[in-house]
This record gives sequence, C-alpha cells and structure tokens, in this order.
Amino acid sequence: MKAKSDIIFTPSQPELKFSSQNYIEYRPPNLKNSEVSLFYQFKIDKHAQGFLQVIPDGCFDLLFCTHSVHPFALVASSPNQRCTYHFQPDCEYFAVRFYPEQNSLPFTIPIKELIQHQQVPLFDVVNLPSFLLEKIAILSSFQERVKWFQYFLHTIKQESDYTHNLVSHCIHKIYSSNGAINVKDLSAETGYSDRYVRKKFEELVGFSPKNFSQIVRLQYFVNKISNNSSPIEDAMDYGFFDQSHFYKNFRKHMALTPKQFRDKFYLET
Repeated sequence: MKAKSDIIFTPSQPELKFSSQNYIEYRPPNLKNSEVSLFYQFKIDKHAQGFLQVIPDGCFDLLFCTHSVHPFALVASSPNQRCTYHFQPDCEYFAVRFYPEQNSLPFTIPIKELIQHQQVPLFDVVNLPSFLLEKIAILSSFQERVKWFQYFLHTIKQESDYTHNLVSHCIHKIYSSNGAINVKDLSAETGYSDRYVRKKFEELVGFSPKNFSQIVRLQYFVNKISNNSSPIEDAMDYGFFDQSHFYKNFRKHMALTPKQFRDKFYLET
C-alpha cells in the first residue's frame, strides 16, 4: 500500500482566518508523516457575536477556549456544506486540525455521529485527561502550546490496526488523485468489495468515499484560487466532467459561486 510519505493535503478555512482577530498558524514541517494538518490560534472580539463561516474540509478540529475564568474545549467536525459555527466572544482559541486518518484520539462515539452534531464538548466524546485543557489554558504563548501539544500527542499515539490501515490507504489515494477517484477504483486497488470499502470508510471517516472525494476536490480548488492569477476554469483539472458539473458541485458545498467565493475572501484581502 502507498505510504503517507507520498501525500500532502493542506485543507484550509479561509473565512475563519479572515474574519477572526490575531490569527496565527503553524504547519508541522513534516506534513507527510503527521496526523496534524495545522496548529492555529485566533481571538473573537468581545463585541462580536461570534458567528463564523466554516467550509467542508474532511477534518476535525480540537478547539480550546483559553478564557481565564471559563475555559472549555470542543471538537468541531467538518460540515458537509458551508455553514455557521459559533465561537465564544472575548475568547482566545488555540486549535489543532487533525487529518481524518489520525489514530491518536480515542473517540467514544462513532465519527458519523460526531459529524451530525458538528460541535461537541471535547471530553464528552474523546477519552482524554482533563488536565489537557488546564495545561493549554495556562501556557502563555502560541509556540508553547504547539510544543507542549506535540509532546502530548507523542505520549498517546496508538498502534494502527488493519482496518485503519485500509481506510488510511484509501484516503491517501483520494488525496493523490485530488479527489478524482471513486469507490470502484478504491475497491479494485484494495481487493475488497465496494460495499466493504464504503462501510469501513464511513466508520472511520464519517463521510462516504464519494462525499469525502468531493470535499477534497473542493479544498484543492479553494487552495488553488488563493492565487488570484489562477483561472477558475482550471478546476477542470480536478476531475470534473465539464464546467457546469464543477459549478453545481461547488454551489452544493459552498452556497456561493466560485467567483463569489474568490472575490469575497481573496480579492478583498
């Protein structure tokens, strides 16, 4: 099976980045072998309502509100469509974005159920020690939080079983094809039936292979148009049959046309 060392996928949340305050981020230098896509930190102004738009990325984020009096932690899953998540005003958030194929966090509920709820208190759904929130909250800088969390992850990393390896392999195939692959291709690649691949994929990722592939294609396109010189029509490179198919898929997930999205979050910044 193809190793993760061949794959790089860098999902982003441009609306959260551009609409929050004091945003800072750090990508691990060896993404090809990392379970974490991104560490980031931002603040919600005390006068803001705290509603920010998020887009599908196939990942899930741990969000630590480091409020001095009422700190708390959430798991935020990827939506299937662009939607609004609520963030606490007057709060600095430290966040960790995990790839869906991660194998460190011991979830206590099915991932599919987590996706349906979108935002859930961290310790209700992940078996982690309570001191995790306390430690993140008392550290004074973003760099200290990143360093400590990386160490913490190293202490809880679990061994992968065969099912995880199978699904991880399928995910990497989706990444390497920019999302232009279907479950029949994955079935042929792994030697398992379409039904078996789909079942195991949904158990570990929460999305079907088809839906996850669409999200990956969307993210590749979002990253591509962050370069304003790239024609929107270049999306045809990502496996869409024609321009109409691409626009329909984009609007399904984003509730905006590609041009509206780029004009709003890239041309104005």
